[in-house]
Amino acid sequence: MKNYKLVLLLISVLLISCKASELEVDEQKSNEVLPTSAAKPLTESKFNSLNSEQQYQVANKLAGTLYKGVPLSEFFDFSANGSDYRLGDGRNYLSKTRADLNVRVKNKSGYANVIDLRYRFNEVRKPTALPLATIREFPISRDLFEAWMAYTLANTILFSPAEEIDSSEYIDVHRVYSGLTKAMDEDASIRDIIFTHMKSQANWRRFRSPEDNTREMIEIYLGLFDKDEDVPKASIACKNWYLKDGDGNYELVIDELNENAEPQFVLDQWVTSCEDFYQVIASHPLVIPRIVTYLVDRFFPNYSSEQRAAITQDIVATNPVRFHDVFLAILFSEEYLLNNERPQSFEETFFNLAERVYWVHERGFLDDLTNPGSDSPNLHKMKQPAMALKLGRFKDQPLDSLSFAYYHSAVRERLLTKSNNNWGRWNDTFIREGDFFEEDDFIHFLFMSIISRKATTLELTELKKVFISTENETNRSEQARIVFDYLSRLPELYYHDAVAGE
Repeated sequence: MKNYKLVLLLISVLLISCKASELEVDEQKSNEVLPTSAAKPLTESKFNSLNSEQQYQVANKLAGTLYKGVPLSEFFDFSANGSDYRLGDGRNYLSKTRADLNVRVKNKSGYANVIDLRYRFNEVRKPTALPLATIREFPISRDLFEAWMAYTLANTILFSPAEEIDSSEYIDVHRVYSGLTKAMDEDASIRDIIFTHMKSQANWRRFRSPEDNTREMIEIYLGLFDKDEDVPKASIACKNWYLKDGDGNYELVIDELNENAEPQFVLDQWVTSCEDFYQVIASHPLVIPRIVTYLVDRFFPNYSSEQRAAITQDIVATNPVRFHDVFLAILFSEEYLLNNERPQSFEETFFNLAERVYWVHERGFLDDLTNPGSDSPNLHKMKQPAMALKLGRFKDQPLDSLSFAYYHSAVRERLLTKSNNNWGRWNDTFIREGDFFEEDDFIHFLFMSIISRKATTLELTELKKVFISTENETNRSEQARIVFDYLSRLPELYYHDAVAGE
């Protein structure tokens, strides 16, 4: 059985190699309208005008946001002179990445086999860990983008399955996440996705009465918090929708015999049924501005309200229809890639670093990370649980002492400094790539690999003293561990910074 699984793994890996040749262009082309002012895209010419280190910083800011990473060897060409950071495959990174996000992977079904072999899940909790496995295994592609968008949205108040409350279950996590990915795969509009979600059992399990549900739909999707007079009338339209109690497993019931027959005037329109009310919400002119506002607030948490409003207005002016349109406008904007500064989520930091050092995970890694009962520094302890909070994750990352202690511990001890633990280990390939560097250049190589900049003169001097005092003047693996231990304590490791000089 072990030999069979090994053969299957090797075959699957060959089938889904993440080279560009393994991607196939989606036949449907979009006539993209780009923002022109506050959210204007970072142009290739401006990107190319940055020095090579700044370009690498931008590349990993974008990749890290998508929970991916760009190793040095995939961006720079060291063939002539290892100390000269000349662009290799990093040329035109932005345009290539944007193009790849519209391209589907070939042999998509093969990823299920790979994930099954590379990961071990608790069957009950699997829905919280599987999306992260999918994101980790997919190359940069439309499929990766949709998986990441679905996971991001399911961690917000917009679509959270609220696994933490007693009426929700892990199956609701699966239904919400898979519903989002399926809808995006079919090019469903934002409005259609919202309409479908509002009618779902998962949504009713989060907001359990007609009064609570209708009020929340008005507030969440329209941003209207002063419609107290509309809620009673909307709840009459939804009076025949209800959840069974706990003994009934909180199943959604739509009682056709008790359906409302008297039209209600809600949000300046007449509605009779609950579906009528949901249609009013989904088709309302405030839906798109509200969605864009929420996502801009999430990705630009430290900007002033005036700055966020300008970015929002610029994106709304492009008349976005799909979530793809909104996320692409945010992620590829000059404002986000060059100027925005914000704390990173755990997934942004950890998965970005893991790819940059060719980290090899153990099969139970993601199950441990998403398990609230784990002894490891899991996402719950970091106050960043996956798709669990009723109102979604905080827009600002929880950086209180205890939450960040778990965050830092996971990055430092489970990835950077301990080569063998129950989460994973380094791949020796990473050390071998830097093995031909002289001592100073090797330290620069380590710094660039982790925080996208070279070491300062002071850092070089002090780290070499540590190498001497610990008798590691020639042991490259131990030198890397010492440098990584130092880097794990720097705030910039956990923060999306503005590009130097901007």
